[in-house]
Amino acid sequence: MKKTYRYELGKKIRKCREDMCLTQEQAAELCGISPSFYSNLERGSRAMSLDTLMAISEAFSVSFDYLLGEVRELPERSLYSIIEEAKRSGDVQYEKYLRAIKALATAAEHL
Repeated sequence: MKKTYRYELGKKIRKCREDMCLTQEQAAELCGISPSFYSNLERGSRAMSLDTLMAISEAFSVSFDYLLGEVRELPERSLYSIIEEAKRSGDVQYEKYLRAIKALATAAEHL
C-alpha cells in the first residue's frame, strides 16, 4: 500500500473516530488493536492487514468502499438481508430495526 494511500485511509479512519467522539485509545479498544498501532494507522505511517481493515469497518459501522475511497450506495438487496437478519434475531429486535428504518425514512424526507 503506497504511503499517500495509507495517509488518505488514515484521514478517513480519524474522521470516523471523531464522528463517534472517541479518543484514539477508545477507538483502538473498539477495533481490537493497540493504541500505538491505531495511532500509526490514523497518521498513515503503517499498513494494515485485511483483518484489521475489517475490524475497523465493523467498529465504525462503515463499508470497505468508504474506507478505501469508493463510496457507493448500499444495494437494495442489502436492506433485505438486514431485515432478514433482524427477523432471525426475534420479534423484539425485528421491531427495533423497523422503528429505526422508519425513523431514518422520516428524517430523510426532511432533508
